[in-house]
Amino acid sequence: TVNVYANANVVTESDKVQAANTNIKSVGINNSELTKVEDKEYQYEATLPEGTTEAAIDIETENEYSTVKVEKIDSLAYNETRTNVKRLSTKKTVELNPGANYFKVTVTSEDKTTTNEYKIKITVKNPVLIFGQKYTVIDDVPTLSSPSSSTNDANGLYESTATNTGEPTYYFRGAVENNYVSFAGQTWRIVRINEDGTIRIIMQNGIDNNTGYSFSSCIDNYKCAYYSNSNAKTRLENWYSTNIESNADYSKYVVTGNYYCEQAKVNGSYKALENTDAVNVSSYVPDFKCVTDGNGYGLVNSNIGLLTYDEAIFAGSNPSQNNDTYYLLSGTTQWWTMSSGGVNTYNGYATCAWSQYAFGSMSDGRTTNYGAVFRPVINLKADTTATGTGTSADPFIVG
Repeated sequence: TVNVYANANVVTESDKVQAANTNIKSVGINNSELTKVEDKEYQYEATLPEGTTEAAIDIETENEYSTVKVEKIDSLAYNETRTNVKRLSTKKTVELNPGANYFKVTVTSEDKTTTNEYKIKITVKNPVLIFGQKYTVIDDVPTLSSPSSSTNDANGLYESTATNTGEPTYYFRGAVENNYVSFAGQTWRIVRINEDGTIRIIMQNGIDNNTGYSFSSCIDNYKCAYYSNSNAKTRLENWYSTNIESNADYSKYVVTGNYYCEQAKVNGSYKALENTDAVNVSSYVPDFKCVTDGNGYGLVNSNIGLLTYDEAIFAGSNPSQNNDTYYLLSGTTQWWTMSSGGVNTYNGYATCAWSQYAFGSMSDGRTTNYGAVFRPVINLKADTTATGTGTSADPFIVG
């Protein structure tokens, strides 16, 4: 009789599965873990501050015996790879260029039977150029629930991807002193750089020597709450025709398109406008998105309009607190936005629209109220050039 003994482990089905595992457990960039991205051409992404020239990439796999290979590629639609910068999950520093940097990660299973590919996008922020002037983008997320004057938010240029396209818009917030523009015989302030690179500006004063107007001539049905049916639209378009459109040296810089939003998105102390998904200010989170609401109103295609409630909040305003230091203040003048508000039902039916009080807080007031001015907003072409540095003493001069 021959007895054969062995102390080898039995390979189970779960062992086989684990040996063929090519899943990534985590991706680290400069010791910070990345969140996996859904529904994009890459699976992980990170954005690093302006001036970053290198980063440490660390790939951890679910099976520690998997082989990891990271290669820098020219783009997501790559034909060939570049330098192999890391193998076997060993952290290594890679060089980065300004803008988008792409990496292909190939994970080979422990048993060599399976490979899987992942892609990483690492974006190094570039400074934003406005009329040739360099602006550094502030990395922090601002405290939008409070006016900019009562927070520790830095004054300057911020970035948001809360847009219809997901592409970034860059907006000014706080007591900004370098966004002045001289155009068409008026002083303007830069509000933001739109997703397509066009430059959104608001006039420092109201039209017709700061004359106060009602937003609309009616309050008795939902249509009265919208810019498309308002006195504001008529008067602004007349002002534009006389002061800009009639002068080819001015009008050649202005773009027309879906740059304006009248969607009812947020209401104040009154009830929400019927047939909309408007949210009360107590729980509303502002963004730069705009869609058609339940009443069929949304984007407005024009060459002139007004600021929105959301843009005023991003700039530094607040629905319940004053702000006497941010750049959209204009003396002691109250001014209308083009954002539809709620419905005042305390004494009948009265539609409302948003305006900003003289001292920096927002109000959801009756559309027939007098006293608020129209501060026109236009968008300049992305390739518009200007001289100056953007200060009040040396504004950007267009043309």
